[in-house]
Amino acid sequence: MRICRLMVAVMLGSLASGLVAMLAPQEAEAIPAFSRQTGESCSTCHTAFPKLNQTGQNFRTNGFRFSEDKEWFDIQDMKHVPISGEIEVEAEFNKEHGVGAGGQETLLKIDELALLAGAPLGKEGRFSGYGVLNFSEGNVAVGQAYGQVNDLIGQKAHGLLNVKLGQFDIALPFLSSTQRVIKQRYFAQEALGVLGARGDGGSTESEAAEYYNTGVELNGQVVSKEAGGITHRYAIGMFQPKSLGGINHLGFPALYATYSIQFFERFTLGAIYKRDVVNSALDPSIPTGKKGVDKWGIAGEVKLGPFIATAGYFRSDGLPETGNGTLTSATYNRALQNYMAEILFIPHDIPFLPNKKLVLGGRFDHIDQELAQSSSRTTVMGRYYIAPSVYLQGEWRVHDGGSVAGTPGVDSFGARGFLVALY
Repeated sequence: MRICRLMVAVMLGSLASGLVAMLAPQEAEAIPAFSRQTGESCSTCHTAFPKLNQTGQNFRTNGFRFSEDKEWFDIQDMKHVPISGEIEVEAEFNKEHGVGAGGQETLLKIDELALLAGAPLGKEGRFSGYGVLNFSEGNVAVGQAYGQVNDLIGQKAHGLLNVKLGQFDIALPFLSSTQRVIKQRYFAQEALGVLGARGDGGSTESEAAEYYNTGVELNGQVVSKEAGGITHRYAIGMFQPKSLGGINHLGFPALYATYSIQFFERFTLGAIYKRDVVNSALDPSIPTGKKGVDKWGIAGEVKLGPFIATAGYFRSDGLPETGNGTLTSATYNRALQNYMAEILFIPHDIPFLPNKKLVLGGRFDHIDQELAQSSSRTTVMGRYYIAPSVYLQGEWRVHDGGSVAGTPGVDSFGARGFLVALY
């Protein structure tokens, strides 16, 4: 009961702070801790929260520092405590039809309370830390949590080479599970395990918890000093695949590498490769059943005025053939191919548009499954900013479940509404 009262109190406080920010005579700035520390607005690093622009990607790789800053302060000298909070209230409707359908489901809940902390430490910011603590449905979980040693080589705060250790998002710099404006998960994330966190069940897709892999990574960037120049971002690392559902006891480390190039200030291309480790269908409980699976993808993004268009192709190979035919089952040994296209309309930079508080978007996500009928998901969304730190968002999704081994999958459609407040 006390927890419920606390949640309501935090929610009301967040809404009140948002209204105060909206009604205040001065222009409200961005709300998370990074904005309070740097004095920059949210639009400096985000096109639409949480998606990062090029400046935001530079800031993150640099260990939460801008390269033009001349000095840093010890943590005790900071003007603001480097902690932010987020509350998310969700209303959801899902309806399934077809063989094995579960009917319809309606949910209204406080989906998430989160505390986020991050900052460069020391007078030169040679070490940076970041962590997320989630409170959801009575459970406490750690999201991303990592430390990074900056500037192993090169100039201070240019991010030429860093080393990161902890639990974090493994994905492309511009396309990841933590940068979804459309909250619906990517197939490349939940089905292929190529982009970002892994899902772990749940009665609906939106309820499934997300788990980040623990790893160590060398990363860096070469940022052009001239407008319209070329920027390179790269990472290589080793991670420990996360155990899911108490069954997949994954014991061997996996490898990955990412690279992206940005040019003419509006075009970005990227590639990712993962040598993942999964359990074979032979026996999930014995180490000899663990098999390496190649996963990779390519993606591109272009910004044209208020539009940001993203497209990608991702693939996860099936488990290796053992010679006895056991792993040829359509259920366990399916190679997966994914095609994704997304477009966002963000009218912040249009001077003649009277209402700049809207964000509109759509995504088409398609997956081809070896020895199975393909599946697709279409999602559209709209967002309205009540205040710079408070917004309402609605999404509508249509899902064609395809089929596996001749058995029709479950088709569904659903609507979701979010009230999100950050402070």
